[in-house]
Amino acid sequence: MRARLATTGGFALFGEVLLTGVAVALLALPLLTLPAALAAGIGHLRRYVDEQGSPYAALWRDARAAAAGGAVVAAAALLGAVAAVFAIGLAGADPTPAGTVMAVAGWLALGLVATAVVLAAGAWTPDGGWRCAVRGLRDQLDADLGAAVHVFVAVALTAVLTWQFLPLIVPSLGIVAFAVVAVRLRSRETLRDRGA
Repeated sequence: MRARLATTGGFALFGEVLLTGVAVALLALPLLTLPAALAAGIGHLRRYVDEQGSPYAALWRDARAAAAGGAVVAAAALLGAVAAVFAIGLAGADPTPAGTVMAVAGWLALGLVATAVVLAAGAWTPDGGWRCAVRGLRDQLDADLGAAVHVFVAVALTAVLTWQFLPLIVPSLGIVAFAVVAVRLRSRETLRDRGA
């Protein structure tokens, strides 16, 4: 990543992140394709940062490969999100402190579901598929809990920005995809420093 920033500058990377956000948003228009779109966008940015060549044809190819399993992940995430929203709705009818606790728990659960989808999308590969990506979530948390917290914050900021101004979802999706790439790079460098 440092080599990419040194040769092309941060603005080129920022532009690529924004273009990736556009691609992810277009691919995710049917909501069930959001995990596949994120997986393709994250893979694209990872290749871009690692200077492996990142043609958009590879992004579309990844999106097609991730679509079937990604729809299953999206359906499971939607069920979790519906349960969390239902709990938040119930909490709104309860003016007691228990209602406040239930509302906080519901919002937290909603954030955790969204973060799990983003982390799984970041772990998806054409070879491993979604099953390996979802099963590996626990290993990701054990290996670097800080990375998951960073992604959670990126997801929460995306939700706030989108709530304030809906069109901001487009660049925010690119920024979330880049956050996954950045925390993986950070984890890799941390492991390398510990080994040194």
